[in-house]
Amino acid sequence: MAGLFLRATGAEREADIEATPALQSYRAEIWTDLGAQWDSIVGGFADACLEQMAAYAVPRWGGSRLCGLVLRDVVTHEPMAAALAVIATLPLIKLGLAYVKFGPLWRRRDREPDPGVLAAALAALREMLVIRRQLVVRVMPPPDPDFGAEWQRALLDAGFTRHGAAADPERYLVDLRLSETEQRASLGSKWRSNLNKALTEGLDIREVDPVRELPQFLALYESMLARKQFADRHHVKLLPAFAAKAATTPELGVRLILACHDGAPVAGSMLVGAGDRVFAAFSASDERALPLRAGYALRWWIINRLRGSGARWLDLGGTEGDVGLKSFKTGNVGKRGRIEEISGEYDFADNALSVIVSSVLSSAHSLAQARPLQHILRSRRA
Repeated sequence: MAGLFLRATGAEREADIEATPALQSYRAEIWTDLGAQWDSIVGGFADACLEQMAAYAVPRWGGSRLCGLVLRDVVTHEPMAAALAVIATLPLIKLGLAYVKFGPLWRRRDREPDPGVLAAALAALREMLVIRRQLVVRVMPPPDPDFGAEWQRALLDAGFTRHGAAADPERYLVDLRLSETEQRASLGSKWRSNLNKALTEGLDIREVDPVRELPQFLALYESMLARKQFADRHHVKLLPAFAAKAATTPELGVRLILACHDGAPVAGSMLVGAGDRVFAAFSASDERALPLRAGYALRWWIINRLRGSGARWLDLGGTEGDVGLKSFKTGNVGKRGRIEEISGEYDFADNALSVIVSSVLSSAHSLAQARPLQHILRSRRA
């Protein structure tokens, strides 16, 4: 039986270990130095997402708390899967949790999806982080409307057990395959009515440089925070670092769209992703946007821009319990879109002490809340 070769990037080489049958065709690499090279790989996957990008994860968590896995074809050496994990351990004993959100990535943009690759990636995570490092691996699969059954089957076959539900599980997906006429008919009636009014306001909507024009977007966001009187849960303060890093990797598909009125920005959205799912990752508006209904015109412009690009879905994210946001996103998704639920978090463990440590961290800082890893990582410093 072929062996799984684990090569460390930015660390000492690890010894060969015996592979499970799922891994016979692959070689796994451990990456501890995550940057543009990692993101160039991530950009090649149809299921790429913000949480698996080093440009976003490194500024948010710090490089020392991250570990990457790349699974390569043993013959062609092409990357077939990738997973970025956030590591939370107690000092000295180095036991705890490896958290993989919306990964592993396993669907290359230039290949037909092969569930066997997902199975191999999950097996590699077990071997690399559970068996060799004695961590608990926790995976949150993405809310994937096309491959949800494959995810559930792969997790079950790999021996993962459900840890718990996800906070704010619903994700709102606009179907980008619809024609403009079909998309308009799909919209909720109130959403369509607001859009019609917005289109008479003469808004100037355009894509701008995400680095150079980012200060205008951040000003909109600060205005929105003050107006709605809530704390920033999306780490927008990290956007300058993210935008600068992402600019060196166009495969990540980071774009900034601004809606202007009388020459001044009133609303904006930052899009992330160039695979089959594009994410409206960050959005903001100021008080001038409300009577102009700028959010409706902006979203409609984005949908029309993405049509025909190869993207399958526009992912609007969740609602965090905001009733108004839920109504807006539901109307935008309309009759032909999808509202998918994140199925939860799934664990694999082999070390009893690490399970205890993980449970203590989880209990003390409420992993089931909206920001589980942020709470956990505050409990220790690398």
